[in-house]
Amino acid sequence: MKDIKNFDLKELQGYMLSIGEKPFRAKEIFHAIYKEKQKDFTDITTLPKNLRQKLSEEFYIYALEKVSETNSHDGATKYLFQLRDGLLIETALIRESNKFGRKWNTLCLSTEVGCSLDCQFCATGQMGLIRNLDASEIIEQLMFVDNNIPINNIVFMGMGEPLLNYENVKKSIEILTDTEGRAFGKRKITISTSGIIDKIYRLADQIKMVNLAVSLHAADQTTRDKLMPNLKENPISKLKEALQYYIEKTGNAVTIEYLLIKNVNDSVENALKLVKLISSLKPCKVNLIHFNKVPFAEFSPSQREIEFQKLLLEKNIRATLRKSKGTDISAACGQLVTRNLTNVAKN
Repeated sequence: MKDIKNFDLKELQGYMLSIGEKPFRAKEIFHAIYKEKQKDFTDITTLPKNLRQKLSEEFYIYALEKVSETNSHDGATKYLFQLRDGLLIETALIRESNKFGRKWNTLCLSTEVGCSLDCQFCATGQMGLIRNLDASEIIEQLMFVDNNIPINNIVFMGMGEPLLNYENVKKSIEILTDTEGRAFGKRKITISTSGIIDKIYRLADQIKMVNLAVSLHAADQTTRDKLMPNLKENPISKLKEALQYYIEKTGNAVTIEYLLIKNVNDSVENALKLVKLISSLKPCKVNLIHFNKVPFAEFSPSQREIEFQKLLLEKNIRATLRKSKGTDISAACGQLVTRNLTNVAKN
């Protein structure tokens, strides 16, 4: 059987024609799955009975099994999902609010089982890459959580490097933003990348409306190579050119993610190098991130976070200090990992 969520609307219309059905049936299916949140073809009563039967024989809608759901004291939730092949992924839900009482929910989606980049501060990178997720597996993470908790924002910032699974990430965005389906706003979607240069150019040309965040973590090549050793073919100088192209092509601001690590990248000199690197990238903002401990990494959180932020602000660089959520359940940045958790039976 096949996952019907791997079909975009045009592909589903083509399938309908191939089995002698009218193309408008594809829109009815999209509407039922993504808007009405139907979980079984037999319940899509707008379709004729014989078509419901055929769809039930050839496709499925839901495939993920929830192995566990862990809640943090700060409102974050981490979901452990088992895929059809027994592999596991983690998805993080971040509940947020402001001083005016506005509340919103952000879901961090995984795009790969593991990751190939071997970033020295990230638990996921220590798994290595097991495989990419299909578009349907990315989509279903949102569908599963959104069935019970309304999701306002999506961030491709879970397990894996999204731009190394570019086609499936692109397709998942196209399906989720389709007005006949979930109609998720592209401005509510952020792709967080470690800086895959050729894919940033493609992103600028092909998916203009989504937001882009780049995990930089060092403004000099030597330090970045130590922290992110598998990105040497994506040097900072070329990355800056790609980001300039992205800004000019899309008009979007770029967010620079910068993880502050004690005595590694948090000095005044490091801050000034960052200012020099990005001062010509406009619009651009810096998101300073608190380092979250992971068992294998001999790093410590910086004690200079406020000082570092102040220096950037004094140099007219927009800079915020992001408060980590879900650290007590290992759901914060860099903490997602399922290395030894395969073929886990659902409790």
